[in-house]
Amino acid sequence: MSTTTQDTGKEGLVDQAKAELGDAASTAQGKAVELKEQGRDKLSDTLDQRTTDVGGQARQAATVLRQSSSQMLAQTDHGGQQVAHLTELAADQVEHLGAYLERASGDQLLRDAEDFARRRPWMVAGIGLVAGLAASRFLKASSERRYGASASTASSNGHSYSTASRAGGTAYEPPTRAGVVSAG
Repeated sequence: MSTTTQDTGKEGLVDQAKAELGDAASTAQGKAVELKEQGRDKLSDTLDQRTTDVGGQARQAATVLRQSSSQMLAQTDHGGQQVAHLTELAADQVEHLGAYLERASGDQLLRDAEDFARRRPWMVAGIGLVAGLAASRFLKASSERRYGASASTASSNGHSYSTASRAGGTAYEPPTRAGVVSAG
């Protein structure tokens, strides 16, 4: 009979441990959901504040564009009037964008971006392509400047590692002086 009592006691302990473990898991899950909601709310508030700030800056830029336009209109030549008109149109668009950013919430911005991508997927792909090409050109230009700066530092030490040859060769030809390859 003592073995039956021990077995029943063990089963009771196991059941109690399972129940406590289940309670702990549900409590942890509840806390995780609560933290997720807090993080989402904080991110939304931050996004709203930043877009409002950017909207205000855009509206200030529109004001500056309008002032430039009025100064150009004060010039009497025909070219200045055309540029003033284009500047005024740009100011209107920047003003419209600034007002939208000031009044739109983060959720609304995300919905509008998703709607735009659904309506014009090829335009989004084109914008991505142009942005990628611009980024690659920027990175290439900045790496050439960095490499050029390190090459000029190296050549001041008496060693020449420059990619441009001295006698008009390509970057892959060794530097020459009067047609003779220099030793460096």
